[in-house]
Amino acid sequence: MTKRIWLRAALVLLLTVLVAFPAAAEESHRYIVGFTEQIDHELIADVALEVHQYLEDIEAVALELTPAAAEKLRHAGQVAYVEEDESFTVSSQVVDWGVEVIGAPVVWENGLTGKGVKIAILDSGVHADHPDLRITEGKSFVSYTDSFADDNGHGTHVAGIIGARNNNRGIVGVAHEASLYVAKVLDENGDGYTSDVVKAIQWALEKEADIINVSMGGRSSSTALKNALDQAYEAGALIIAAAGNKGNADGTGNTVDYPAAYESVIAVAAVDNRDNRASFSATGDEVEVSAPGVRVRSTYTDGGYVEVNGTSMAAPHVAGHLALLKQAYPEASNDKLREMLHKQTVDLGEPGRDRLYGYGRIELPPTLRAKAGRPLPPEDLQVIPLDGEDGERTQLEITWRGASNGVEAANFHIYRDGELLDKVPAATNRYVDEVEEGSYTYAVTAVSKDRKESEKSKDVTISVRNQPEETDSPSFTDVQGNEWYAEAIYELIELDIIQGYPDETFRPSQTITRGEAAVMMTRALQLEPSPYVEEFLDVRRQSYAADYIQAMVDQEIFQGYSDGSFRPHTAIPRGEVAVILNRSFEFTPDSRVIFPDVPPRYFAAEDIAVVAGADVAFGRPDGSFQPRTAVTRAEFAVFLSRALHYGDDEAGEETEEAEEEDAA
Repeated sequence: MTKRIWLRAALVLLLTVLVAFPAAAEESHRYIVGFTEQIDHELIADVALEVHQYLEDIEAVALELTPAAAEKLRHAGQVAYVEEDESFTVSSQVVDWGVEVIGAPVVWENGLTGKGVKIAILDSGVHADHPDLRITEGKSFVSYTDSFADDNGHGTHVAGIIGARNNNRGIVGVAHEASLYVAKVLDENGDGYTSDVVKAIQWALEKEADIINVSMGGRSSSTALKNALDQAYEAGALIIAAAGNKGNADGTGNTVDYPAAYESVIAVAAVDNRDNRASFSATGDEVEVSAPGVRVRSTYTDGGYVEVNGTSMAAPHVAGHLALLKQAYPEASNDKLREMLHKQTVDLGEPGRDRLYGYGRIELPPTLRAKAGRPLPPEDLQVIPLDGEDGERTQLEITWRGASNGVEAANFHIYRDGELLDKVPAATNRYVDEVEEGSYTYAVTAVSKDRKESEKSKDVTISVRNQPEETDSPSFTDVQGNEWYAEAIYELIELDIIQGYPDETFRPSQTITRGEAAVMMTRALQLEPSPYVEEFLDVRRQSYAADYIQAMVDQEIFQGYSDGSFRPHTAIPRGEVAVILNRSFEFTPDSRVIFPDVPPRYFAAEDIAVVAGADVAFGRPDGSFQPRTAVTRAEFAVFLSRALHYGDDEAGEETEEAEEEDAA
């Protein structure tokens, strides 16, 4: 009885509540209403709760309406459409605590972002499709894949700390406009071989990396690795490595890993967001600086973001710091930048350098900004005689390449025999001079907008003889005539496909670039150069090879890269040569040749098998093909000569058979 009364009382109370409060007003939303001819203001006045704005150009208006009113308008004859006025928002981006605490955001405001600085990341690869990453170039040095894709996650995390893009999403890296070069030297388990790391260091030097980040380590020293790192440092690169995660809570003992322990390498320890040493962080006299390494948020392989601990996370903070310094002081040596880094720290632990924090936790000075220094000197200066002589004068084509980093050039100055010859705008990297018979030395400088001139490029001297002595065959001081490649070289010289150098050398062991290969293939196929329109990022219209490159692209023999570049100055590997030869000629060999060092998934595997089967390209004495090794001028000459003569024997046999039939 009591229970029933209680239920009834509750029901009465509920009814009382319902009666006491009126029904809530219908929820409203923003809509855009479009009209078939012109805006009907009377209709709007009847239904709109609020008019936000008129869109007269498209005969529409933004209104506040209830859903019922919106539905009513949809059926009005003069209304063309009714749609919700959707809101837009910028995707969120966070600056992780580590990037914040080292002072990077303040320095960004001063114009330093790492732009023009090349950073090589030697790790497990990178998830290049991550929307927060942009990779300039990558290469695999592990045996099981040709891809530099990250199948572990470590390398992607490191790359984000250094260079995650400032794109209003995810995170932002310390040096988010630096050029990232990725070398995959670790497998899916994070393991790798010393020899692979050594090859990757050499590759980084070929790419002219300013900074090399090595977030890995082991307890054993390696003479080969030390020599490679010392060579890189002597070449001017800065090398940063994780000190290691084998420290203890007491901070005792020497636990610094290799390669961080080498003198040429900056060993980085880890601290948390309170500047306390991470208990796992290695300790020892080799520790040079410390950086954020606890709960560091960065990019990951699934396209997302994770927090990770480790000195591997501390090292890329230092790499980014040095990239900003390099941008500010492009002419400073690696020794000088390293010295500056020591001073740009917060001293922790014992005064001065100590075994736990080194010189201290890194911190960029808020006053750091780009200095208006001199541009770097131009590179790859070449002077080549042009075909055709006019009386007693010869035209010389002078080409060069502007430095890829440092202060931007506004003009180039061309010098002949130490005297200023002419000035050209920075958009030009070609100049034609006309000279009489004699010897001439050329150099080029870069000049900034504020008229600061770089040092001169390397000199190039050329001798001009307007009436050379006629000879039965070309003569080179470095080709005796009995070499395995001599006949092919002489043939291609006679066909004007390839040329020697003004110093009377051929340089058979020198590698050939993609641009040079495009010129030779165009001539070999007797094609006319095409006016350059492709607009590759690194091929200027004035380049002597530009029209030849266009001809090869038009014929679909050569292709550019996904980043919009052609890389005309990059040495062309043997595998790529097999591809362009197979695209250029119709090879129909009776069999295909398979090489043990050419994986079936390698992009040029089929072309190599066909071209080798046609006896056009050859392998090495050890049975390998070495598809990634740059082709030499001698090898290219032989390959191309064989391609030009492919099928000659068959054609000769068919002619002989036809003649015999006619005689019968």
